[in-house]
Amino acid sequence: MAQAQGYRAQLVIDFEDTFGETPAGATGFLMPIYSSKLQSKQNLVEDEIIRNDRNPAMPTLGNIDLSGSIEVPVDQLGIGYWLKAMFGAPESDGELGKYTHIYKPAFGQPSLVLEQGFTDISQYFLSNGCKVGKFSIEFGGEGDVKATIDVMGAKETIGVVSFTSDPTEITLTKYGHFQASIKEGGGTLAKATKGTLELDFTLDGDTYVIGAQGNRGSINDGTIQISGSITTLFENATLLSKAMSATESNLTFTLSSTADKSLEFSLPEVLFERSSPPIEGPKGVMVELGYRAYYENNADKAAIKVTLKNAQESYA
Repeated sequence: MAQAQGYRAQLVIDFEDTFGETPAGATGFLMPIYSSKLQSKQNLVEDEIIRNDRNPAMPTLGNIDLSGSIEVPVDQLGIGYWLKAMFGAPESDGELGKYTHIYKPAFGQPSLVLEQGFTDISQYFLSNGCKVGKFSIEFGGEGDVKATIDVMGAKETIGVVSFTSDPTEITLTKYGHFQASIKEGGGTLAKATKGTLELDFTLDGDTYVIGAQGNRGSINDGTIQISGSITTLFENATLLSKAMSATESNLTFTLSSTADKSLEFSLPEVLFERSSPPIEGPKGVMVELGYRAYYENNADKAAIKVTLKNAQESYA
């Protein structure tokens, strides 16, 4: 039998109505990816029984940890489904192929069914009860903008056919780093060389229940932690002064191709972490400041607001 080839693999996702259960009649979405490392792992636990023998006894099975990271392109359409997985369905408005989708943190976080399919050898790994645990993205450099999505799941089933025969294929239009911009305090950071954004949904996966054969019985949502860093050419102490005085600011990361096609991450309230610039050699000096976002009293009533503009009418 031929070995499975990565280029023949696929990732199909859909949203669950009930945690841990594939929805009836689900068609799924065939997502563009760079890699998908979602795996189930089960430890063998050493048996310490004393039996008048130096030979080891047969180990017992431990709990199953279903988790891993998925690297995806940040694009015009597919990213909307990952945002829905993080924040729930957005508020959508618009007409004639010009739609705006606004995502904010909600009380509940959706659960997903994810299927890694090795189509050339007809092996399909179906993961239920999956939730996004972390999301990270970096702006700056060249090439495609990529995001890393950490996923935690409840259970995995292996089969020889997919749960769906006709998934919806996502039309891929990628964003590049040349289409990125960063604003701080309402003004463009023209001398920024890099910006990062990290979301940690602080999921509780310590939920192994009796009778579930080592699988998680639930995955509980936590408080969202939002952090990252900004790196700029060191030309003055403006940003550093804000960090030293704990002056509140705001940040906006934007990817845009046209006025009707864009992705914006808005952090209305942030504080910078104090970090003086080091002298690392004869080249130009950079300053890198970490930040944390929060909600205190901004008009959006959210620590983060994501605005996606594209030609898709709905992500409901």
